[in-house]
Amino acid sequence: MVGVLVFGVSLLHYGTPTARPLLHDVYRRLYYLPVGLAAVWFGLRGGLVVSGVVAAIYVPHIMMYWNDMGRELWNRVMEVGLYFVFTGLVGFFADRDRAQRRRLQLANERLERSYEELRRQADTLLQVEEQLRRADRLSAIGQLAAAVTHEIRNPLGAIKGTAEILRDEFPGGHPKAEFLEILLKETDRLNQVVEEFLGYARPRADEEAEAVDLAALAREVAAFVATPARKAGVTLAVEADGSVRVRGRPAHLKQVLLNLVLNAVQASPPGKGVRIRVGSCPGLVPAAEFREVEGRVARVCVEDEGPGLPPGEEGKVFEAFYTTKEEGTGLGLAISRKIAEAHGGSLVAENRREGGARFVLTLPVAEGTDG
Repeated sequence: MVGVLVFGVSLLHYGTPTARPLLHDVYRRLYYLPVGLAAVWFGLRGGLVVSGVVAAIYVPHIMMYWNDMGRELWNRVMEVGLYFVFTGLVGFFADRDRAQRRRLQLANERLERSYEELRRQADTLLQVEEQLRRADRLSAIGQLAAAVTHEIRNPLGAIKGTAEILRDEFPGGHPKAEFLEILLKETDRLNQVVEEFLGYARPRADEEAEAVDLAALAREVAAFVATPARKAGVTLAVEADGSVRVRGRPAHLKQVLLNLVLNAVQASPPGKGVRIRVGSCPGLVPAAEFREVEGRVARVCVEDEGPGLPPGEEGKVFEAFYTTKEEGTGLGLAISRKIAEAHGGSLVAENRREGGARFVLTLPVAEGTDG
């Protein structure tokens, strides 16, 4: 653009007779357009270079055609000098404006980086705060559990023992036998609450980690739950993609699967089914982050055909003491997630599009296995 303007104005100068000085006055002032644009677009140096080119083209025209015109000659020479002055001023302010914009851009980039860093730090602080809150809750639960163990377990044992003795005195047909059965049932339930309370506060560490076949474990759990599932009118199905081995404590992992399957059976109405999938799990499975750390992961999905989870509360089901059951303690899923995380994995929940809930247990595959 600048070159075209310089060439065009110069062509007008050289193509117009000197007998028409007014046109030449207009043409020489048209040179301000390319030198000004050059200064704005390319800065001080670019403007001075274009001014030099204009001078190199226009000065020979002055010397050839205006050399004998004294005052008119000097006016035109001074005009050439003004090109440089004009370019210098415009280029100076253009460079200063460009530098200011650059500084503002750099400052904006620094602010964006600072904001991003602050956001990451805030997320980290929130995670640490949540961990501290969980640690505080665990500490309080642990202290309470120690007292509960002594103050409740011993009386419970005495109550249960007494009830069993009385049951021998009152056979099944006796009117009071029903009350003894209720007493024994409620004693067992209270003892289970205490066990879950202790399990959440103080997870067992009495078992060594070993290679665990998740498919075999899933079938074992399904066989164990088959009777209560049949009584509830719920079918059980196990789907496994071969042998999938992880490294962990078998009893702990069995506790997780047993809790998930029992919950699924309880959530499913009669005539519906519960499916345990080992290996291939649809849905929102957070496996990518584990692949980055561990290389490969194994997944177990437990799906039911019940009413599903309350909308927006998929994460709350893993909080301690959160439950939707009338007789629930709200500790089973909290303990299960804790066990999963202790094995380097995760436990998440979601609602299925087809209806019902899906719980996904993700664990790192044991080294030296082909999955």
